[in-house]
Amino acid sequence: MRNINKKEIINFIKKNRLPLIILIVAIVAIVIGLIISFSFDKEKIASGTPKTVANTSEGVIKEENYEGLKFTNISLITEDGYSTFTADVTNTTTTDCNISDVDIVLQDKDGNEVITLRGNIGENLKPNETRTITAVTKGDLKNVTAKAIAKYENTAQ
Repeated sequence: MRNINKKEIINFIKKNRLPLIILIVAIVAIVIGLIISFSFDKEKIASGTPKTVANTSEGVIKEENYEGLKFTNISLITEDGYSTFTADVTNTTTTDCNISDVDIVLQDKDGNEVITLRGNIGENLKPNETRTITAVTKGDLKNVTAKAIAKYENTAQ
């Protein structure tokens, strides 16, 4: 193996000055970018910003009755940019219920409609039968304060 002396190193640096400067600047920029990225992650963790938020507004989670169906165990969870509405639906009548879908109208504090979700119950519910429905949408619904269960209006035509 050949020994490299100081003079050869100095000559190499002189010949390749511009590429070496670009390489050093790129390495420094990458290191600074990583430091900044890690500091933002620490701030997000330290601030306690939750990734999952449950909407606990009384008007959202209260039980509802609609056309012989009772909606219980209601939740509205926002997680990673998506909101999920979940409820148990029980047929409280003495006959089969043939309502397969309902509109879940979510409202703001002024009673304005924020969004209407489709709650798919599916096939007929027998008397006292319970089924869980779930409706998901992109967006943050943690500020919704009320809901209403209504007749499903098929607007996609």
